[in-house]
Amino acid sequence: MSYPIGVNLIPGLTQEPYDSGNYVGVVAHSTAVYGDTPDGERNYETSHWQDAFVHFFVGVGEILQVADMNYVAWGAGHTANHLGYVQVELCQTHDAGQFAQDYAMYTWLLAKILYDRKLGVVDGVTLMSHAQVSEKWHETDHTDPLEYLQSHGKTWGDVVADVTAQYNEMEGEIQMEHAIVYFSDRDFSSARIVSDRLGGCAMFCRNGDNKRIHPDANAAKHLVMIGGAPVTDHPNVTNCCGAGAPETAILAAKYAQTL
Repeated sequence: MSYPIGVNLIPGLTQEPYDSGNYVGVVAHSTAVYGDTPDGERNYETSHWQDAFVHFFVGVGEILQVADMNYVAWGAGHTANHLGYVQVELCQTHDAGQFAQDYAMYTWLLAKILYDRKLGVVDGVTLMSHAQVSEKWHETDHTDPLEYLQSHGKTWGDVVADVTAQYNEMEGEIQMEHAIVYFSDRDFSSARIVSDRLGGCAMFCRNGDNKRIHPDANAAKHLVMIGGAPVTDHPNVTNCCGAGAPETAILAAKYAQTL
C-alpha cells in the first residue's frame, strides 16, 4: 500500500541542518482546527512560518509536503526540532469516514518517513506524539494528537501499532544485512553512529529489558548489540555492551571506526 505525496514547498523557509545531519525520528501532530485542509494550512504557514511550521499535512484524502524534511521545522520546541524530528500534522474532521481515510494515510506516512532512514518504530524515541515531546523536554505544553484521536476512538497505542504494521509491511520478507539492538534511550546516540557507518540499518530498542530482542533483528545476517547484556547465540553478532551508557558509547565509537 502506498499513497501519492504532493509537494508544494513554502518559499523562503529557513534551512537549518539537524544537529546530527540527518533526521532521527518523526513527531505526530494534529492541527486543532476542524475542517482545515493541507492547502489551507500551507497557505497560512506561508505568511506565519516565522512563528511555526511543519514538514507535512495530511487531510481530506491528501498528503502534502510543505517543507524540506532534510532541514529543521519549527513545530515541537527547540530540542526536538534540532535533534532532527520530521513533523507531520493531521488535519481534523468530525466525519468518521474522512477520519478513517486520513488516519490510514497518516500512519502510512509516519511509517514511510521512519522506513526511508531504517530507523525502526520505537515509541517515544523514533516515533513521538507532540504530547510525549512536551512531557520529555518541557518546551511546549501541547498534548496533540491524543484528544483528537480519542474523539474518533483511537489511542496513541493504536498509532504505534498501526505505524509498526505499516513499517513491517514495507520491510517485507527481505532479510536485513545488519540490525542494531540498543538497550535504552541512553544508548540511542551510540546506536545511530554505528547505524550511519553501516549505511543506515534498522535499529530496535530493548527498552531496558535484556531479554527483549525483536525477531526481525534476530533474523538479520549481522546483529550489533549496543548496551545491556551481550548476546552470544546469534551466528554473527558484534557486542558493544559496556557496564553503562558511557562505557557502551566508547565501545560503539571504537567499533564504528573499524567500519
